[in-house]
Amino acid sequence: MATTVKVIDTDQGYKRIGMNMKELNGRSIKIGIWGSAVQDGVAIVDYAIYNEFGTSRIPARPFMQKTFDDKKDETMKFAEFLVGKMIDGGMTAQAALDKIGFQYQSFVRATIRDAKNWAAPNADSTIAAKGSSSPLIDQGRMVNAVNFEVS
Repeated sequence: MATTVKVIDTDQGYKRIGMNMKELNGRSIKIGIWGSAVQDGVAIVDYAIYNEFGTSRIPARPFMQKTFDDKKDETMKFAEFLVGKMIDGGMTAQAALDKIGFQYQSFVRATIRDAKNWAAPNADSTIAAKGSSSPLIDQGRMVNAVNFEVS
């Protein structure tokens, strides 16, 4: 007497999950200031570098490092949540990366806008020249130049 075995393969979404996870492999999110935008003859990215690390005349106001230190745990929790959404089928890998990038971009911009509460104050001569005591903010070009890119 022969026994017949019938195998039914039900994917239950595992192929989709595997494809989404594979799509994350090697991908990255770059957040910062780049490009050729210029203010008063100086590239905005140069202003950002001068402020992040300081110069002989400008104290360091490390807005990128501060954002990382303050927001790394929150960003990791958000990323874990989004991976869960990917596993559940509610989000693609590209959408998750875009959401992380947008959130972190918002964090960096908020750190810059809040510099008056944490950064070295502007010198009196700087306040007189720009008409404001807010460090890192003059016309808002640097804060608006913070972007992200998924690659």
